[in-house]
Amino acid sequence: MTKSIVVEIEFNNRSNRGGVYRVGLTPQWIKYRMSIFMKYTLQSLLKQSNQHFHTFIRYTERTEAIVRAELAKYPKLPSHIRFVAENKYEDKLRKTVGSNELLYLVRLDCDDTYHHTLIDQLHKYKPKQGTRALINQAGYIYDSVKHRIATVSKSSPPFYTWIYKSEQYFNGFRYKTVDGHSGVIKHKHEILTTGGKRNYMVVVHSKNTLNQRLLKRHTFISNRAKVNAILSQYI
Repeated sequence: MTKSIVVEIEFNNRSNRGGVYRVGLTPQWIKYRMSIFMKYTLQSLLKQSNQHFHTFIRYTERTEAIVRAELAKYPKLPSHIRFVAENKYEDKLRKTVGSNELLYLVRLDCDDTYHHTLIDQLHKYKPKQGTRALINQAGYIYDSVKHRIATVSKSSPPFYTWIYKSEQYFNGFRYKTVDGHSGVIKHKHEILTTGGKRNYMVVVHSKNTLNQRLLKRHTFISNRAKVNAILSQYI
């Protein structure tokens, strides 16, 4: 069956919900987050050894002018990596998938990265019939402030790929999870990070406050040569 691999990234589209997410409407937040995306996440996408994929970075249409103004400060993105307003996302996704029978939805945050072989792994991997999710359990944490790295493993982290039949997806079918990302593993799944592979890197920077707690839970290495060698596999 033919498949379309799409990396789905949320930028500030959640800001439509209000509450704590409203911070994503501010020019200051957008400017900073865009710089982090360009420095880390975009480099990971550009470094993929297999470029046969599409990426949609979703933003709320309320910040169209600000997002476009910030994007204009950077080199033009390649055609397969696009910022898209939330209200236009599904239509653009549908056109991108086209006649492909399967949709691989790769989840990634706008400040994290994947190993440079991740897309190639997805192209080559043959999941069993009925598998809904491909999960990456092992990765790294990068403390970008102190330039140090730690290994991390979690049973059901926010680094996974949903496998949908395209027709069902565009007819409104979605997999439901309990407890967010940790519930993905309750669906029929397979693990990609076997044989010592570490497929993701969480980037901890000064303003992603939820991830600051990770700095106290793991043992980091600070040897510059070793840290740079690992980073070179992701960005």
